[in-house]
Amino acid sequence: MDSRTIFQQLQTSEPSRLSDLPESFGLYALWDHTTKIRYIGCTPKATEGFRTRIFNKHSTGSEGRSHKFSQAYCTGRMWRYCKKLHPLSSFLEQDTADADAAKKLRNAFIRKFCKATYVEIPTQDAPSSYFSYLTSLEAEIQSMAPASMRTWERIGFASLSEPSDLVDQLLIEFPTTKSTVEKQNTIYMRHVHGAVAV
Repeated sequence: MDSRTIFQQLQTSEPSRLSDLPESFGLYALWDHTTKIRYIGCTPKATEGFRTRIFNKHSTGSEGRSHKFSQAYCTGRMWRYCKKLHPLSSFLEQDTADADAAKKLRNAFIRKFCKATYVEIPTQDAPSSYFSYLTSLEAEIQSMAPASMRTWERIGFASLSEPSDLVDQLLIEFPTTKSTVEKQNTIYMRHVHGAVAV
């Protein structure tokens, strides 16, 4: 399968809920809460199929690394201090339990409102090393994609503004979390908003 066909399929396939992703291998596109593609990637190793790489790592991994959803939605009431991103002593005011609650809310938000498309690549289609082949396809497809589909490519890219209406909706399911994550938002607005969020 050529890279243009794969790119077309990533754009036109019905996006899947992250919980429905298979543990197979190939190319994928991450869709944000507004149903726009923001990142195109591949499954680069045998231990990470689509489900592990997207449902687990991209969704629940640490912000400030290559975990795209987690970095994108580290904002507002879903924000927590990450030493790698914000090495400022003033963030010591963050309570660990509050930060954990904000991270759990973020994980739930991503899994509820974000989606992905994927194209499985059979191993027999690889002309050489399978995972090297996937990586080369990833680079080809990324080069075709418009800038709007590549906004999450860098490590530590700017997080989104909080989708407040959707967070309000989600908090109905987590009523005991509301006051806790509001404290995280207060710290976020005080120290981070102008420098990090867009």
